[in-house]
Amino acid sequence: MAKAFLPLLLVVGLALVVLLQFGFIFLLLALLPSIVAFFIDRDPGKPTSKIVFACNLAATMPSLMPMIDAGIKFRHYDTSLTLSNPSTWLIVYSGAAAGWCLIYLCRYVARFTVTLLYEYNITMLEGQQKRLIEEWGQQIKHPPGMSPPPEL
Repeated sequence: MAKAFLPLLLVVGLALVVLLQFGFIFLLLALLPSIVAFFIDRDPGKPTSKIVFACNLAATMPSLMPMIDAGIKFRHYDTSLTLSNPSTWLIVYSGAAAGWCLIYLCRYVARFTVTLLYEYNITMLEGQQKRLIEEWGQQIKHPPGMSPPPEL
């Protein structure tokens, strides 16, 4: 599957080189955390690298859009100002860090949410069980012919 995307990757890469000119170097440096995440991600489908790439690209776009605009209008864009601005790099790499935070924090949020839902369901079922016992009596807990469950 990776070989099927190689020609597409080459065409998109060449188009970006022509469109961005020196901004392509900025794009490569800005997406460096995504490239690293791609190579260290061992999961099938590489979900970690996709999340890091999405967050990293979202943080890169405000700095990249003037370069793309200049490339579309065939004007020169001075990338040295963008490359030498520390706040640009802080924003770009903070986007990648936000992607890593999403990866590590979402599992705990999901576990908390699922646990909360299960505990709610257990509470609801115990309430229904109490109402049934009040209405039908204790014999509904242990029907005739069945031994009671062992106490834990």
